[in-house]
Amino acid sequence: MSIFLDFDGTITAQDTISHLADFALGVRAEEGQDLKQQWAQVVKAYVDDHGAHVAAYRPQPGGRSLPEHEIEFLRDLKTVETRSLGRIHRCALFRGIDPDAFREVGRGLVREGKVRLRDGFARFVRERRGEGWRVWVLSVNWSSAFIAGACGELEGVQVIANDIREDGSIGGPKVLNGDGTGEQRIMTNSRDKLDAMEAVIKAEGLSAKPSVYFGDSTTDLECLLAADLGFVISDKEDSPLLETLSRIGKEVPHVRDLNQGTAGKLAWTSNYEDIPGDMFVLS
Repeated sequence: MSIFLDFDGTITAQDTISHLADFALGVRAEEGQDLKQQWAQVVKAYVDDHGAHVAAYRPQPGGRSLPEHEIEFLRDLKTVETRSLGRIHRCALFRGIDPDAFREVGRGLVREGKVRLRDGFARFVRERRGEGWRVWVLSVNWSSAFIAGACGELEGVQVIANDIREDGSIGGPKVLNGDGTGEQRIMTNSRDKLDAMEAVIKAEGLSAKPSVYFGDSTTDLECLLAADLGFVISDKEDSPLLETLSRIGKEVPHVRDLNQGTAGKLAWTSNYEDIPGDMFVLS
């Protein structure tokens, strides 16, 4: 019995990567370095690269009507993400910042209300843990320590995400890299997340048990489709992920509209309070 949750936009109400960057910019400023312009260039280069790739990709969205079409498109974005990670390393924004510092920043941002966790998240996790579910956070975020801090380091919840290394580069999670002797694989796209989820399920002997996945973006699409039950987290019924799922033929009713005929597939909600607890009680 396994539950996997994305972090940015799924556990939190908004993306947190900008908070990571702002913290690091502050650290550099205290050292007398102003990297704001360099970081802005890194961000712009990513946006431009991503936009150009999406515009050039064929088929365009209207021609991608099946899950396999969209999955191929999402996997093809790996090159864009890899180039961006190289720019981040060369910028040296994160160089020398200790994981404990990122963990404390995560705690502080939630405590100060600058990062908001979605309503009912902590209670939902505690209740599921009490029922015997195993819970993991699975994220393409750059810092597992930041995630752990922001989540309040809930008992029994394991974080699988990337980490910021001493040299300022981004390293991938161990579950994708084995003993670390081969080429480093960084978790950046839907395939990486699916491979990580499946590796955990296999390693933990949970392959024959129910799996549930929570996500808010197309990076979560493969995991949502692979899990026995998938929850799309969205503040509105026409989010990019929900529109994508509709385009590839997947019905996603609101969780309040789930019934015996739709249970076990996909649903959407904006919070964890609307999810019926009895959906997780196994006979």
